[in-house]
Amino acid sequence: MRTNSKRIRTGLLSLFAICLLAISLFIVAPKNGVTVHAATTGVLTTNGEFQRVDGLVFSGYNPLDYIKVTIQPSNASGTGTIQNNETINWTYMTAKVEILDTKRFKEHFEVRLIKDDIEVVNNTLSGKSNTTLFSTSLTDGNYTIKYRLNISLPNAVSYAYFNYVFNFKNDITAPKATLTANGSPLASGSYTNKSITYSASDTNFKYIYYKKPNASTFSTTTNDSYFVEATTANSGWWEFYSADSLGNASEKVKAYIDCVPPTMSCSSGLSFGGTTGKAFTVTATDAAGAAKLYVKYESEEWFTNGSSYTVPATERSGRYYFYAEDSYGNKTDTKWVVLSTDDPVGRMVKSDTDNSVSFTWDSDYWSAKLDGKTYNKGTWIAAEGNHTMVLSNNAEKTKTYNFSIDHYYVQTSITEATCKTNGSVKYECLQCGDVKNEAVFSKGHQYRVETIPASCVSQGENIYTCTVCGDTRREASGLPEGHSFTSRIIQAATCTQDGVRQNVCDLCGTVTESRIAAQGHSYEITDVRTTNGNTTRSYTCSTCGDRYTQELGNQYEEVSNYVEYLFEQYSPYMIWVFLATAGVWSIAIGVALIIAHKNEDKEKAKKMLINYVIGLVIIFAILVACPYLVRGIAVLVT
Repeated sequence: MRTNSKRIRTGLLSLFAICLLAISLFIVAPKNGVTVHAATTGVLTTNGEFQRVDGLVFSGYNPLDYIKVTIQPSNASGTGTIQNNETINWTYMTAKVEILDTKRFKEHFEVRLIKDDIEVVNNTLSGKSNTTLFSTSLTDGNYTIKYRLNISLPNAVSYAYFNYVFNFKNDITAPKATLTANGSPLASGSYTNKSITYSASDTNFKYIYYKKPNASTFSTTTNDSYFVEATTANSGWWEFYSADSLGNASEKVKAYIDCVPPTMSCSSGLSFGGTTGKAFTVTATDAAGAAKLYVKYESEEWFTNGSSYTVPATERSGRYYFYAEDSYGNKTDTKWVVLSTDDPVGRMVKSDTDNSVSFTWDSDYWSAKLDGKTYNKGTWIAAEGNHTMVLSNNAEKTKTYNFSIDHYYVQTSITEATCKTNGSVKYECLQCGDVKNEAVFSKGHQYRVETIPASCVSQGENIYTCTVCGDTRREASGLPEGHSFTSRIIQAATCTQDGVRQNVCDLCGTVTESRIAAQGHSYEITDVRTTNGNTTRSYTCSTCGDRYTQELGNQYEEVSNYVEYLFEQYSPYMIWVFLATAGVWSIAIGVALIIAHKNEDKEKAKKMLINYVIGLVIIFAILVACPYLVRGIAVLVT
């Protein structure tokens, strides 16, 4: 049971180690899946893997602490480290083992070198000292070094067999390169006027080297193909080679791109695109060989007659076209020359809508200038003034036309005149935009008069109304004469009710009414009777006879009682009135005494003191005598 658990743990640990190894390889590997060792020389310490022959997992120690396996090309110097599955470019290799721990190392057993699953070295080993494992030539391929050894286990007396496994790749072949022109193979040193492509393929591809025409050094690209478009700018010799990351380089190849067409020239200093009235010759030349000149008139067919062609002055007037082509198929652009020997004749065309004109002619190869500037046939001319048109056959013949253009005014707006202001009409020249205005004069108001005569209360007036714009104005006419009223009473006033007087104007019939105020009753005492001290009076209106009686009762006693009642109600306040009056009087006398003493006027102070006492006595006497005075008045009244 314990053995099974140990085997399970061993299997899990092995699976975990394999996963970690795969992850590490995935992380450090380049995009193409190959790790390349930069050094091509030196004694390189390998970093392989140890495996127990019995399949058990070992832990707590690292067998690489006991030995070091190195590889090197012949006559190598220097040191370094090479990882598992890296790539080198050696033609020869020597593998050695160095013992690092002689106590734990037991003995060598055997070594094998396997290339692409085929064993190329199988050496039996013995002993426990440093030794050479093998020396052999190398070609391209995937290699595996398997070295078996015996090492004692830590804290144990027993030994275990281990396999040390190290994998590497060898690449001594340069990249495979191809040179094509528009997809077809192109031999080195060839000429072409097509686009070329240089391609390279290699597991460890690094650069394509290319040198442009007239360049002194090579440039590089990391793309595995390089395209050169067939253009005039790219014409010339191109050189290429490729290399991988291990320094393996292909042979150089070159190709010449010829995209430069022949050249054409005109005789007698004539330029293409120009016009002449004389005979001329066009010649085609090419730096790389012969060139053919092609010619045609207007829309007729092309023809060729060698590298030169002459157009005599007696030929038809018109446009002659030319192009040239070399032996590589490079063509020039089509160019032309106009032969013009006819007399130029033109005509003016007047506009149907304004004063502008245009000028036209029949030949497409003639030209004109208006007032010294280039004129396009059929363009309308609207500028006022004198003008000069010169028509030319663009060779040696011209004809001059003189003409003039006036303003062409049209009415664009009108402002009507009013009774008070002038109007205007606006005119604008359709050709130059010039504006002029003409006045439309005002005729003034056209009034109609309405007369309103004066009335009794208002003036008369004349009302003037303009029949054109409705403007009005008023003028006084006649003063008011005033009303002439006739009055009559339509309701007489009584003692208690107002009367009404009506007024009617004899002139305008205006009616007004005015109030007659009521006169009120005019009562007189017509009877007085006294019974048991109570008095009754009778009153009668002398105007309308209205009567009423008045019960007087014992009125004097009531007045006396009411006066005493009032005195009793307010007598408590009389004391406060006395005290307030006495206080004010005392303060006044005190101030006067102080002033008198200050002025040493003792006589005056004595008089003031006597007056003060007399005043208090009088006030007190009035206060005490007041009730008796009130009762006396009441008795007097009754």
